[in-house]
Amino acid sequence: MTNMTLNNGVEIPQLGFGTAAIGEWQQDDSYVSDTILKAMSIGYRHFDTASVYGNERALGRAILESGLPRQELFITSKVWDTEQGRGTADAFARSLERLQLDYLDLYLVHWPVPAYTRETWESMERLYAERKVRALGLSNFRQSDIEQIATFAEVRPTCNQIELHPYMTQKPLVDYCQFHKMVVSCWSPLGSGSWSGVSTDAKPIVDPVIVALAEKHGVNAGQVILKWDLQRGRVVIPKAESLQHISGNFDLYRFELSDEDLEAIDRLNRDYRFGADPDTAHESNKKVQVPD
Repeated sequence: MTNMTLNNGVEIPQLGFGTAAIGEWQQDDSYVSDTILKAMSIGYRHFDTASVYGNERALGRAILESGLPRQELFITSKVWDTEQGRGTADAFARSLERLQLDYLDLYLVHWPVPAYTRETWESMERLYAERKVRALGLSNFRQSDIEQIATFAEVRPTCNQIELHPYMTQKPLVDYCQFHKMVVSCWSPLGSGSWSGVSTDAKPIVDPVIVALAEKHGVNAGQVILKWDLQRGRVVIPKAESLQHISGNFDLYRFELSDEDLEAIDRLNRDYRFGADPDTAHESNKKVQVPD
């Protein structure tokens, strides 16, 4: 598995494991821990969670049970909208406690809330100075949000985790982030999970272009999409629950897409969001509570 180097020198595994809504939304039980342990057994070492996912405890239990050395793992969590501003440091402490960890590898602002961004980011900078987190980053931030941070930040964001799949390539934002040496990480890389209510036939995994490339390379459609992200220099964090899908998403290093293949996938963009829009997400996010 390959690593990418963040702008502060920390290495992040390019292929990670997403944990949002394993089983059901905010499920936190042995099924979630067992799913994560399956991913660890396949070879995943980068795990992406968030306080609002409600499953940090399950990830913490899996880490303990796995017996893997902490330094082999890369653990990301995020501060939710209702925790931002003055509550950021406490939210971070609660995440660490639930995960039973001494530090995080990456801590993200889950969604932009411009009124709180300065207070949130300055709290995160203090955590970084105290070595409680190895890198700071953003999630779902628009260019305007990143420009706001640039006016006061002493610690530069290392990454921006955004919705990105063949139907939503966000090229201008990706180009902006990469120009400013921020790694782009892709959530819902295959076009969102069952939680979204989007039917499978609307997702890029059934697009004729993707299906034809999968046949050409003797792999499945999901592998083609994930490989496209890797070859375009992005971090990707697919979620899966069955051993077959978990291992398939990890088995990306025995084939290469050509430049023509990559460009064909790039051309599929239709600016189609499966998830929430940063322009409007905060109003509904405020109603979503982080479980204890």
